Amino acid sequence: QNRIEGGEALTLDVFIKESKSQPRIARDAPPDWSVQFEYDEEDFLPSSKSLLVNISSKMLNKTKNVWLTARLKTEKGDFVAEAHGGMIKYDKMKAQATKYWLTSGEVCEDNTERTYGTKDKPLTARGVPKMQVRLVYDRTHYPRPWKNSHYYPPLYVDEFWMTNDQLIKFPASGYHSFDAEIHFGLMSAPRWRFQNMMDHSIKNMATQFAGEDAEEIMQIRDLFANTNSYLLIVTMVVSVLHMIFEYLALKHDVLFWQKTDAETLKRYVSLRAIFWEIFCNVVLWIYLYDQETGWLVLILMLGQIAVDCWKLTRVIEVRLERNGALVYPAFRSRVPHSSSDDYDKIALQYLSYILVPIILVYSIYSLKFECHKGIIAYLLHVSASMVYALGFALMTPQLFINYRMKSVAYLPWKRFIYRAINTFIDDLFSFIIKMPTMHRMSCFRDDIVFLIYLYQRHIYPVDKERMFDEDFTETADDKVEDKKDQ
Repeated sequence: QNRIEGGEALTLDVFIKESKSQPRIARDAPPDWSVQFEYDEEDFLPSSKSLLVNISSKMLNKTKNVWLTARLKTEKGDFVAEAHGGMIKYDKMKAQATKYWLTSGEVCEDNTERTYGTKDKPLTARGVPKMQVRLVYDRTHYPRPWKNSHYYPPLYVDEFWMTNDQLIKFPASGYHSFDAEIHFGLMSAPRWRFQNMMDHSIKNMATQFAGEDAEEIMQIRDLFANTNSYLLIVTMVVSVLHMIFEYLALKHDVLFWQKTDAETLKRYVSLRAIFWEIFCNVVLWIYLYDQETGWLVLILMLGQIAVDCWKLTRVIEVRLERNGALVYPAFRSRVPHSSSDDYDKIALQYLSYILVPIILVYSIYSLKFECHKGIIAYLLHVSASMVYALGFALMTPQLFINYRMKSVAYLPWKRFIYRAINTFIDDLFSFIIKMPTMHRMSCFRDDIVFLIYLYQRHIYPVDKERMFDEDFTETADDKVEDKKDQ
């Protein structure tokens, strides 16, 4: 059982010392901070203190560290436990592409961090702004062989929460200092075991797949360490629902396009909007590939692009034609020209009056005031930014067709409902998962479009006895089969 009795008076001494490795602190050394408390989970009050940490470029060049040493002792002065934690985190220097001012061709100012260590193994150094010292509150009686004798509770420096975006960058030269918050608190034994299990699993995952400093691994660590437990449970449940609704949306979307005739599709659905959606998804796929996004995201985007291309083949016939040695695709509509084609064209024409000036202004701004790796990277950056910021405009032609036809009867409403639910789920994720601001804005833009669709469905009269979507087509197919049987 635990050698520390419940309610026993203890003292925690905290020392700050510069050293190449974990330092040895003399027993009579004066502490930088001391806390007296009782070993009782119910009456314990967490405590904290801000300490100034001074470092120098000379110390960083030698890859030295500033160590926090926490020493726990009884009221009589007997040693109980000791824990160490570095207040400077050294990481491998990641290769970064050179960026230029495209208008002048000059290299942009080096905004990267200074490197330390050797030329073969360059390192970056950052300060840890918060150190959490944890003492496990454990009253469990462990049987053999887990514990062969009485034990002291573990004391350790908790680094599970720490992600790179929370660390402090240092200037390129001179002396530096930063304030570090030292927190001390008790941790329950079940939570300590769960955190150890998660930390071990994340490290194994990093070793096998991506590396411990990979962006995906850091996001997983941040999600478990810095998210409220109740919100984390809600996120897990909602993630499962998101996958279910995404599958249902895809299923009903494919059924709608598969069983609705080409003439109805061309009359009531904006094909140009689908074409531009394919173009935008291809641009985003290339941009995400250039940003070294995970393959899972890229594969899912390719699946969405393939489904959108298949939709167009329901209305447009695609054939390969040859002109000598040159082979090229030829497109021909499966149905004759209709008035909805004009509505679609008019909507895009009006939309271009707004979008083209915005795109030109942003392109000039990015060219003059932002650094880029090259012309291709500049074009990708501008294109992706416009897609993120103005992606909601892709649905404007469909809204315009609905307005001119005064009908929303032939739209795949089941698919819209499932996608709308997923849109609101994405809104929740945008507050939990770290993402670019443009991508976060794109989550909310879809809400606005869907609300407009709902308003159009409300104001345009609908025949209550008429069925829509795949229900309509399935009923029609059943009637044809009945006639054949008769």
